[in-house]
Formats: sequence, structure tokens, C-alpha cells
Amino acid sequence: MSLAPTVSPAHLSDHLPALRATLNQQRRFRLQQLAELEAEIGRAPVSTDAADMARHEVTIKLAAAARHALADIDAARTLIITGRYGRCRGCHTEIPIHLLQIIPTTQWCLSCRRHHPRAGEARRPGPRSPSSAPGKSAALDKRREGDAHVRPIDRIDRNGSVDLAR
Repeated sequence: MSLAPTVSPAHLSDHLPALRATLNQQRRFRLQQLAELEAEIGRAPVSTDAADMARHEVTIKLAAAARHALADIDAARTLIITGRYGRCRGCHTEIPIHLLQIIPTTQWCLSCRRHHPRAGEARRPGPRSPSSAPGKSAALDKRREGDAHVRPIDRIDRNGSVDLAR
């Protein structure tokens, strides 16, 4: 079994400008995406139509995923600034440059991800969605009660792809 080569600090520094540029581009995209989603959430009328309510819930979930991705991007940018970027949070070894190039927000090496599959998920409480705002939760829960036929969302990945529960 061959382990992927790790990056020496000098080698990582050769790639930091490109990685920083990628993170900045991803940040601009997420900020724009979040602004559009929040505008859509804000202008969505209260509806009793199941399809409209499902679309609204998907939009809320997408906004939460965008906030989560934005937090990951900002965390990676902070690590660059503090000189800790490219080190695994679990074992403190250097993260291979090819992994950083593919997932510049990663804070976990492949070994820690394999041995602790939820390592990247339990790092902080999730962002607060508009549905969890005071006074809105009860109204949304009441609307949901009559919509047992609407398929719930199983998960939304960081790219915004939605998997519906079966």
C-alpha cells in the first residue's frame, strides 16, 4: 500500500496563491448564491400548496448549505492567514497537495476521513436557518403536518445537490 506524498511547507507555499485564489472565487460564488437564496426566501408568500412549500423548504436547505460552505471557506482562509493551512485537524500531519487542490476547504487528511467518516461534519453547530427563527418554527411545523405526501429531503451536499428521501 502506497501512501500519497505529503507536502513540505516549501511545496505548499508554491501552491498557496492558486489555492487562495480558488477559495476567494468560491467565496464570491457562495456570497452571491446566498444573497439570491435569501432574497427568494424573503419574497416567498406563505402558501398552502404542497409544491410551493416543498420548493421553499429546498430553498431554505440550500441557503443553509451555502452558509455551511461559506463557513468552511472562511475557516480555510483563516488557516492560511495563521499559517496552519494544510495540516490535518485529526493527526496534525500534512495534507497532500492533490487533496487540497481538489477540496481546498478540507481540514482532514484521507486517513482521518477514512477512520473517522464524520470527522468533517461534527466540527461546529449548524447555521441557523430562517425556519428556526423565533415565531416561525411553529408556523412551519403546523404547515408541514398536513403535507405527509411531500417527500422530505434526505441530504444536500456542499455543491447544492439534493437527494430526496425514498
